[in-house]
Amino acid sequence: MDRKMKAAVLKGAKQLEIQMVEIPEIGPKDVLLKIKAVGICGSDMHSYREGLYSFPNQIMGHEFCGEVVEVGKDVTDISVSDRATGFTVSYCGECYYCQKKDFRMCPQLFENFSGYGKPGAMAEYLRIENAQLDVNLFKIPDHLSDEVAATAEPLGTAIYTMLRTKPTKEDKVVIIGAGLIGNLITQVMKTVPVSKVIVTEVSKQRLETVKEMGADVVIDVTSTENLLAAVQEHTGIGKHHFGEGGMADIVIDAAAAPGTLNQSLDFVRSKGTVGLVGIPEKNPEVNSARIIHKDIRVVGILGSIIPKGLEYLAKGLVKTELLITHRFSLDEAVEAFETLESDPTAVKVMIKP
Repeated sequence: MDRKMKAAVLKGAKQLEIQMVEIPEIGPKDVLLKIKAVGICGSDMHSYREGLYSFPNQIMGHEFCGEVVEVGKDVTDISVSDRATGFTVSYCGECYYCQKKDFRMCPQLFENFSGYGKPGAMAEYLRIENAQLDVNLFKIPDHLSDEVAATAEPLGTAIYTMLRTKPTKEDKVVIIGAGLIGNLITQVMKTVPVSKVIVTEVSKQRLETVKEMGADVVIDVTSTENLLAAVQEHTGIGKHHFGEGGMADIVIDAAAAPGTLNQSLDFVRSKGTVGLVGIPEKNPEVNSARIIHKDIRVVGILGSIIPKGLEYLAKGLVKTELLITHRFSLDEAVEAFETLESDPTAVKVMIKP
């Protein structure tokens, strides 16, 4: 194999370059994957636009499907030609969270994670270090396409969102934002199934898609004069100590746009739950008095359960084919990012090395 490969390297905000770099050499505990498809995540967009969450000369990408082309001698249960997804990760082993075995909260997580501190999948090849099947490397069922398999990671985030917000069959759920994560959360909530899913969004095209994928009610933010009233129409009016809002049991902010956090606090009923999964690029002003007087449970959501994502896809519980709206080659990576930023029809943009 020629030991050079193409990779999309982020040099800084709005500075993404296609470079020839060395194909990683694997050790006895590693595997090498040839990347078949990699999706652009919302956090990748934050890195591209603002340089957030990235390190110098970073190869991004953590939502992917790859084919195993090299296997270290100490790796078991995985073979050349298997398709897989996963991640490299390591922890300090010494901090408060590592001592509690809550490794996901280790402060060194991101500097040691694929697509953040470690090289990611926006390249022709990716090394998974210390590969362990069903721990950080997951085989892909044969009947899933490469592109669909690459959506298992964000679907795992949607599933984790469901677990964090703890919906019941009686709950009315409002989801703010119908991008990929908002759409996937919609579908996951319908598997509970909750009583009703209401989605608010600024893009008419995305609303059409999320309606097709199972949303009970969609609300076009741009053409709605009174958004709270529109939500109240479908959730009920929730009077509280100093005013009135919605009666949603759960509200998920999957947009993290200016104003959406406070919208969440308005839409949710007293003693309801607000889940924050979208990451804002600028810290919002928060009506904390609303949280207090309504006694709202606010939960942050960071993480993905990839095996569950693959399971939901394999069983057909969630569909992602129609959410993949744009495809680009690795050479077209800049165009891919610009499309996701500016095209209102874009939901999931794939790069196919």
